[in-house]
Amino acid sequence: MKPRELAICAVAASLLVAVQLALSFVAGVELVTAVFAAFCYVFGARSGVLTGLVFSLLRCLIFGFVPNVVLLYILYYSLFALVFGAVGRVCPPAWLCEAALVPLAAASAFFAVRGIPVSAVYKTRVSVMLWVLFGIFTSLAIFALFARERGELVAVTSLAALMTVLFTLADDLITPLMLGYSREAAAGYFYSGFIVMLPQTVFAAVSVFVLFYPLKRAMTAVKNGKR
Repeated sequence: MKPRELAICAVAASLLVAVQLALSFVAGVELVTAVFAAFCYVFGARSGVLTGLVFSLLRCLIFGFVPNVVLLYILYYSLFALVFGAVGRVCPPAWLCEAALVPLAAASAFFAVRGIPVSAVYKTRVSVMLWVLFGIFTSLAIFALFARERGELVAVTSLAALMTVLFTLADDLITPLMLGYSREAAAGYFYSGFIVMLPQTVFAAVSVFVLFYPLKRAMTAVKNGKR
Protein backbone atom coordinates (compact mmCIF):
# COMPACT_ATOMS: atom_id res chain seq x y z
CA MET A 1 0.00 0.00 0.00
CA LYS A 2 1.42 3.38 -1.05
CA PRO A 3 2.07 6.20 1.47
CA ARG A 4 -0.61 8.40 -0.14
CA GLU A 5 -3.20 5.65 0.24
CA LEU A 6 -2.20 5.16 3.88
CA ALA A 7 -2.54 8.89 4.50
CA ILE A 8 -5.99 8.95 2.91
CA CYS A 9 -7.10 6.02 5.06
CA ALA A 10 -5.82 7.77 8.18
CA VAL A 11 -7.69 10.97 7.35
CA ALA A 12 -10.85 8.99 6.51
CA ALA A 13 -10.71 7.12 9.84
CA SER A 14 -10.31 10.42 11.70
CA LEU A 15 -13.24 11.86 9.77
CA LEU A 16 -15.42 8.90 10.71
CA VAL A 17 -14.56 9.37 14.40
CA ALA A 18 -15.38 13.09 14.16
CA VAL A 19 -18.69 12.40 12.42
CA GLN A 20 -19.64 9.79 15.00
CA LEU A 21 -18.69 12.01 17.92
CA ALA A 22 -20.56 15.02 16.52
CA LEU A 23 -23.87 13.10 16.47
CA SER A 24 -23.30 10.69 19.36
CA PHE A 25 -25.71 12.59 21.61
CA VAL A 26 -28.68 11.87 19.30
CA ALA A 27 -29.91 8.27 19.51
CA GLY A 28 -30.49 6.64 16.13
CA VAL A 29 -28.87 9.43 14.11
CA GLU A 30 -25.48 8.90 12.45
CA LEU A 31 -23.64 9.78 9.25
CA VAL A 32 -20.83 7.23 9.54
CA THR A 33 -22.71 4.87 7.23
CA ALA A 34 -23.08 7.46 4.45
CA VAL A 35 -19.46 8.65 4.63
CA PHE A 36 -17.93 5.18 4.91
CA ALA A 37 -20.14 3.75 2.15
CA ALA A 38 -18.96 6.43 -0.29
CA PHE A 39 -15.34 5.95 0.78
CA CYS A 40 -15.39 2.18 0.28
CA TYR A 41 -17.28 2.54 -3.00
CA VAL A 42 -14.61 4.87 -4.43
CA PHE A 43 -11.39 3.61 -2.81
CA GLY A 44 -12.20 -0.10 -2.74
CA ALA A 45 -12.33 -2.88 -0.19
CA ARG A 46 -8.64 -2.87 0.79
CA SER A 47 -8.60 0.79 1.81
CA GLY A 48 -12.04 0.36 3.34
CA VAL A 49 -11.00 -2.55 5.57
CA LEU A 50 -7.90 -0.69 6.78
CA THR A 51 -9.91 2.46 7.47
CA GLY A 52 -12.62 0.46 9.24
CA LEU A 53 -10.06 -1.23 11.50
CA VAL A 54 -8.38 2.06 12.39
CA PHE A 55 -11.76 3.70 13.03
CA SER A 56 -12.90 0.79 15.21
CA LEU A 57 -9.81 1.14 17.43
CA LEU A 58 -9.40 4.93 17.30
CA ARG A 59 -12.93 5.58 18.56
CA CYS A 60 -12.06 3.62 21.71
CA LEU A 61 -9.87 6.55 22.82
CA ILE A 62 -13.09 8.56 23.16
CA PHE A 63 -15.78 6.00 23.99
CA GLY A 64 -13.63 3.51 25.90
CA PHE A 65 -12.26 0.02 25.25
CA VAL A 66 -15.26 -2.26 25.67
CA PRO A 67 -14.31 -5.76 24.37
CA ASN A 68 -17.69 -6.72 22.89
CA VAL A 69 -18.03 -3.32 21.16
CA VAL A 70 -14.49 -3.48 19.76
CA LEU A 71 -15.12 -6.96 18.35
CA LEU A 72 -18.47 -5.88 16.93
CA TYR A 73 -17.00 -2.84 15.20
CA ILE A 74 -14.00 -4.71 13.78
CA LEU A 75 -16.15 -7.49 12.32
CA TYR A 76 -18.95 -5.23 11.10
CA TYR A 77 -16.87 -2.50 9.45
CA SER A 78 -14.56 -5.03 7.81
CA LEU A 79 -17.60 -6.74 6.27
CA PHE A 80 -19.08 -3.33 5.42
CA ALA A 81 -15.90 -2.39 3.54
CA LEU A 82 -15.85 -5.67 1.60
CA VAL A 83 -19.50 -5.29 0.59
CA PHE A 84 -19.37 -1.66 -0.53
CA GLY A 85 -15.95 -2.11 -2.09
CA ALA A 86 -17.40 -4.94 -4.18
CA VAL A 87 -20.44 -2.85 -5.15
CA GLY A 88 -18.08 -0.09 -6.28
CA ARG A 89 -16.50 -2.53 -8.71
CA VAL A 90 -19.61 -4.39 -9.89
CA CYS A 91 -22.91 -2.64 -9.17
CA PRO A 92 -25.81 -5.12 -8.67
CA PRO A 93 -28.48 -5.04 -11.41
CA ALA A 94 -31.79 -3.33 -10.67
CA TRP A 95 -33.73 -6.63 -10.62
CA LEU A 96 -31.52 -7.94 -7.83
CA CYS A 97 -32.18 -4.81 -5.76
CA GLU A 98 -35.91 -5.23 -6.33
CA ALA A 99 -35.71 -8.90 -5.33
CA ALA A 100 -34.23 -7.82 -1.99
CA LEU A 101 -36.39 -4.74 -1.44
CA VAL A 102 -39.81 -6.32 -1.98
CA PRO A 103 -39.40 -8.94 0.81
CA LEU A 104 -38.02 -6.25 3.13
CA ALA A 105 -41.02 -4.04 2.47
CA ALA A 106 -43.37 -6.99 3.03
CA ALA A 107 -41.61 -7.93 6.29
CA SER A 108 -41.84 -4.34 7.56
CA ALA A 109 -45.59 -4.22 6.83
CA PHE A 110 -46.13 -7.66 8.37
CA PHE A 111 -44.48 -6.76 11.67
CA ALA A 112 -46.14 -3.34 11.70
CA VAL A 113 -49.55 -5.04 11.50
CA ARG A 114 -48.73 -8.06 13.66
CA GLY A 115 -46.84 -6.08 16.27
CA ILE A 116 -43.56 -6.61 18.10
CA PRO A 117 -43.57 -7.79 21.74
CA VAL A 118 -42.18 -4.60 23.30
CA SER A 119 -43.31 -2.39 26.15
CA ALA A 120 -46.62 -0.56 25.59
CA VAL A 121 -44.65 2.69 25.87
CA TYR A 122 -42.79 1.86 22.65
CA LYS A 123 -45.50 0.10 20.63
CA THR A 124 -46.66 3.20 18.76
CA ARG A 125 -43.10 4.32 18.07
CA VAL A 126 -42.09 0.89 16.77
CA SER A 127 -45.19 0.66 14.59
CA VAL A 128 -44.54 4.09 13.06
CA MET A 129 -40.90 3.24 12.35
CA LEU A 130 -41.89 -0.04 10.70
CA TRP A 131 -44.35 1.74 8.43
CA VAL A 132 -41.66 4.30 7.59
CA LEU A 133 -39.31 1.45 6.67
CA PHE A 134 -42.08 -0.06 4.54
CA GLY A 135 -42.42 3.26 2.73
CA ILE A 136 -38.66 3.56 2.18
CA PHE A 137 -38.21 0.01 0.85
CA THR A 138 -41.30 0.33 -1.38
CA SER A 139 -40.13 3.69 -2.74
CA LEU A 140 -36.66 2.29 -3.48
CA ALA A 141 -38.18 -0.71 -5.29
CA ILE A 142 -40.28 1.61 -7.46
CA PHE A 143 -37.27 3.88 -8.01
CA ALA A 144 -35.19 0.88 -9.10
CA LEU A 145 -37.94 -0.16 -11.50
CA PHE A 146 -38.21 3.17 -13.32
CA ALA A 147 -34.75 4.70 -12.88
CA ARG A 148 -32.41 1.92 -13.89
CA GLU A 149 -29.60 4.37 -14.73
CA ARG A 150 -29.54 5.18 -11.01
CA GLY A 151 -29.12 1.55 -10.04
CA GLU A 152 -26.01 2.25 -7.99
CA LEU A 153 -27.94 4.69 -5.79
CA VAL A 154 -30.64 2.08 -5.13
CA ALA A 155 -27.97 -0.55 -4.44
CA VAL A 156 -25.98 1.47 -1.92
CA THR A 157 -29.10 2.79 -0.19
CA SER A 158 -30.59 -0.69 0.13
CA LEU A 159 -27.30 -2.12 1.37
CA ALA A 160 -26.96 0.71 3.90
CA ALA A 161 -30.33 -0.23 5.36
CA LEU A 162 -29.48 -3.95 5.35
CA MET A 163 -26.08 -3.42 6.95
CA THR A 164 -27.61 -1.26 9.68
CA VAL A 165 -30.01 -4.08 10.53
CA LEU A 166 -27.10 -6.55 10.44
CA PHE A 167 -25.14 -4.37 12.87
CA THR A 168 -27.90 -4.62 15.47
CA LEU A 169 -28.36 -8.36 14.91
CA ALA A 170 -24.62 -8.93 15.29
CA ASP A 171 -24.65 -6.89 18.50
CA ASP A 172 -27.59 -8.98 19.76
CA LEU A 173 -25.44 -12.08 19.24
CA ILE A 174 -21.99 -10.91 20.32
CA THR A 175 -22.86 -8.92 23.45
CA PRO A 176 -25.00 -11.57 25.23
CA LEU A 177 -22.44 -14.28 24.44
CA MET A 178 -19.43 -12.29 25.64
CA LEU A 179 -21.14 -10.91 28.74
CA GLY A 180 -22.88 -14.15 29.66
CA TYR A 181 -26.46 -12.92 29.54
CA SER A 182 -29.27 -15.25 30.53
CA ARG A 183 -31.86 -16.19 27.92
CA GLU A 184 -34.35 -13.66 29.31
CA ALA A 185 -31.74 -10.89 29.49
CA ALA A 186 -30.64 -11.62 25.91
CA ALA A 187 -34.26 -11.32 24.73
CA GLY A 188 -34.64 -8.01 26.57
CA TYR A 189 -31.39 -6.76 25.02
CA PHE A 190 -32.67 -7.71 21.57
CA TYR A 191 -35.91 -5.78 21.93
CA SER A 192 -34.23 -2.71 23.39
CA GLY A 193 -31.76 -2.76 20.48
CA PHE A 194 -34.63 -3.17 18.03
CA ILE A 195 -36.12 0.13 19.19
CA VAL A 196 -32.86 1.93 18.41
CA MET A 197 -32.30 -0.03 15.18
CA LEU A 198 -35.47 1.26 13.50
CA PRO A 199 -34.62 4.98 13.47
CA GLN A 200 -30.99 4.13 12.66
CA THR A 201 -32.08 2.13 9.62
CA VAL A 202 -34.41 4.89 8.45
CA PHE A 203 -31.75 7.56 8.90
CA ALA A 204 -29.04 5.43 7.25
CA ALA A 205 -31.22 4.86 4.17
CA VAL A 206 -32.26 8.51 3.87
CA SER A 207 -28.77 9.92 4.51
CA VAL A 208 -27.12 7.59 1.97
CA PHE A 209 -29.81 8.32 -0.63
CA VAL A 210 -29.33 12.09 -0.21
CA LEU A 211 -25.57 12.29 0.37
CA PHE A 212 -24.11 9.44 -1.68
CA TYR A 213 -23.54 11.33 -4.94
CA PRO A 214 -22.03 14.48 -3.32
CA LEU A 215 -19.78 12.31 -1.16
CA LYS A 216 -18.87 10.11 -4.11
CA ARG A 217 -17.82 13.17 -6.15
CA ALA A 218 -15.73 14.48 -3.26
CA MET A 219 -14.06 11.09 -2.69
CA THR A 220 -13.38 10.68 -6.42
CA ALA A 221 -11.75 14.12 -6.54
CA VAL A 222 -9.46 13.13 -3.65
CA LYS A 223 -8.63 9.82 -5.32
CA ASN A 224 -7.74 11.58 -8.57
CA GLY A 225 -5.62 14.17 -6.78
CA LYS A 226 -7.92 17.11 -7.56
CA ARG A 227 -8.57 19.99 -5.19
